Amino acid sequence: MKIRNHYTTCVEIGSSKTCAFIAEKDPETGNPKIKGYGAVETKGLKKGVVVNIEELSHTISQAVNAAETMADTSVSSCYVNLGGDHIRSMNTKGMIAISRDARGGVGEAREVEKEDIEQVIDHTKAVPLPVDRQILHVMPQEFIVDEQSGIKNPINLLGRRLEVKVHITTFSATVASNLSRCFKNVDLTVNNFILNSLASAESTLTPSEKESGAILIDIGSGTVDVVVYSEGGIHHTGVVNFGDQLVTSDIAYLLRIPMEYAEKLKKNHGYCFTKNADKETMIKIDSIGNRPAREIPLMKLTEYIEPRMEEILREAFMESKKADVPLTSIQSVVLTGGGALLKGCEELAESIFQTPARIGFPTGYSGFENEINNPKYATVIGMLKFALQDKSIVRVKPTGSENWFAKAWHWLKNISEDFI
Repeated sequence: MKIRNHYTTCVEIGSSKTCAFIAEKDPETGNPKIKGYGAVETKGLKKGVVVNIEELSHTISQAVNAAETMADTSVSSCYVNLGGDHIRSMNTKGMIAISRDARGGVGEAREVEKEDIEQVIDHTKAVPLPVDRQILHVMPQEFIVDEQSGIKNPINLLGRRLEVKVHITTFSATVASNLSRCFKNVDLTVNNFILNSLASAESTLTPSEKESGAILIDIGSGTVDVVVYSEGGIHHTGVVNFGDQLVTSDIAYLLRIPMEYAEKLKKNHGYCFTKNADKETMIKIDSIGNRPAREIPLMKLTEYIEPRMEEILREAFMESKKADVPLTSIQSVVLTGGGALLKGCEELAESIFQTPARIGFPTGYSGFENEINNPKYATVIGMLKFALQDKSIVRVKPTGSENWFAKAWHWLKNISEDFI
């Protein structure tokens, strides 16, 4: 019999794989200490949208059961990722007077308190949204006290007026509701949703990179997630609606081989930057049936891969340009996700962004380091870090089961904890 412990569970549902990670909080570092994990092939999801509830429910059950067995525990609730082209983002701001006199005007300056921060951030949520959309994250970029900008934490500062600039992400309530139904089918409660790109950035970007300016590009199988940081704040989040599965499709079509052969060839020999590829190397391709294996130059495979990867990264570049900060101020590009492991990806990114690039491996966790130290687990490890902090997350209940008072109380609790 499995014993139920006070662990935190995160489930990442991607286009190609579904991961369930179970962890506890390390009392010394505050980071996730992973106790068990499971990863299976995803069925029933396409580009972040549920296309078959029964298949996806079974996929979730398989991943969670594997993690439960490894951790020797049972799971009743979890945090879930959200991604796909239904995600939208915007930058907005709010303002309040923090001191008023008896005549209703602005009075003497006083110290900024947590309640003021909660109130001004609450004002930023008063943006018109379609009926089918909900707010996922509200992330402060900076505070302004009496026209003094660039403030990260205004607590105890004297002032008469408090402003805040925030980045807001929203999602389709229908998409989230269908995901929730899949978890309900396997007797799991969704604690909350966490944005893919935000989670990946949490596990791969350093504080100095966020401060100096960085673009995080998470190359998945079906989509590419993009987030732009500057001066410690998020200035854009976006999604490119295709991923590195198109690379596999191109290889399969051009070489006339099955998709599974093409995927293996891409992982073992794939290179996406022809300038650095070895022109003399030959690679063997397995054939179907009894036909003999054949050989092709590595350069030919690279010539098949490079155009598609260049298209993916250029689309990510165009998505990054939607940020309200110039890309000339960005100091680094960090590539993560399974697609980032394709050899030559860093060099190709540097040629497009004209900025130093590196591969982002997940950091800030312990347990199973040898097994999961891979960019393809960056999102789920970042989700664990967010979930254990339980901060910067607006509580989401797409089914409408939670009353307005409980929603308001939990949201204020999360926001206030950010500034303690």
